[in-house]
Amino acid sequence: MIRFSKIDDELSIYKKRTVILFGAGNSGLRIKKELEGGGIKIKSVCDNNMDKWGGDMDGLKIISPFRLCEIYNDEVLVQISSVFSKEIEKQLEELDIRSFISYEEYCARMSALCIYKNLPQYLETYKAIYYDTGYPVLQIKEKCLEYAARMRYFDLESYNIICLPPKTGNHTLEASLHGYHAEYVRISPCYDRIFCELKQFIKGKKIKIVTAVRDPIAQNISFFFQSNTRFCDIPEYWKDGGDVQTLWDAWVSHILENTLQLCGSTGEKGNHIVFEYMDYIDKLLHNMIAIQNFFEENFEKYNGIDVYKYPFDKLRGYSIIHNGNTEIFIYQLEKLNDIKDDLGEFLGIEDFQLINDNVGVEKWYASAYRQALKELKLSREYVEYCYNSRLARHFYSEENISEFKRRWIENIDD
Repeated sequence: MIRFSKIDDELSIYKKRTVILFGAGNSGLRIKKELEGGGIKIKSVCDNNMDKWGGDMDGLKIISPFRLCEIYNDEVLVQISSVFSKEIEKQLEELDIRSFISYEEYCARMSALCIYKNLPQYLETYKAIYYDTGYPVLQIKEKCLEYAARMRYFDLESYNIICLPPKTGNHTLEASLHGYHAEYVRISPCYDRIFCELKQFIKGKKIKIVTAVRDPIAQNISFFFQSNTRFCDIPEYWKDGGDVQTLWDAWVSHILENTLQLCGSTGEKGNHIVFEYMDYIDKLLHNMIAIQNFFEENFEKYNGIDVYKYPFDKLRGYSIIHNGNTEIFIYQLEKLNDIKDDLGEFLGIEDFQLINDNVGVEKWYASAYRQALKELKLSREYVEYCYNSRLARHFYSEENISEFKRRWIENIDD
């Protein structure tokens, strides 16, 4: 079984172990209160600040990492309660303390648990916040309009837009552009109203859009893990920490409207699970899932350009489409490192270097993600569906597709 997390809806892992927090700051106080509110007893709290050793945090004795090593055994669970989780994880591993839960995993699961327990109220609250002026989407709107106004005032030559499907290098590209203080606006499927307002500012300007494609199966698995909290309203997400295979089959079957046989081992189609929260968020944000319809359902609606009408250079791994005052740079994610100079030239940036960001193997669910890449069962019908799709055939060569299929050969469940 591939588990999403060690944490279930009953917080069983905490109730079965002696819990020690690592981090005696504000985050530690919050986690202490949350766990104690769930009936969990905390033994003590560890911290790297020697000035705190021997003191207390809200009645808990503060111990040193050395003392933690002395009392650690198979019955102890360390809950990292500090934003410096990565550094502490590395420290614990060096101390041969393997039983711990990261700060990121705790925060993600506890947030999801709150939604699971209070879904109806949460949805109403979310809807209210979405239309509130403080919502991040509207902050992005302000950024977009500010950039557009600057262009108009300073009469800038071109307007750069990043409009990528999920898991095709969005964060890497943005982090790289930040490094060069480059001006750009990111448009994603949930910001369609913003883009309409931008059009009045950029009319007649030269527009440069960057978008991308990726091996469909790799893209879907990556997005499945990143968006996993959207499944938080169903029992299957919580039982034994969440069975990745069950949720994967149900998710893909749901997105594809149960048209494929996805679970070869049972001969049945994916489980008919109702993803109420996921459907609500997708509808609210107009956010299409990372199946192979991004360019038809999202991209073309922004600019009226059908990318499939233009040839794609499968050998180079990118092409530039010219359509009126708009240029579109489309790349294969697999070749992004090889074509970074070409992308930099397109964006007007010399010596363009990439900064990797938002990498799945570095997330809190990294262990489950790596295991899924090796062990997740894919039906042959699903694999053929992905690689016979319009997207795969237009942007990848037969050789590329064969390489993708070889990558997943061990995952195919006949």
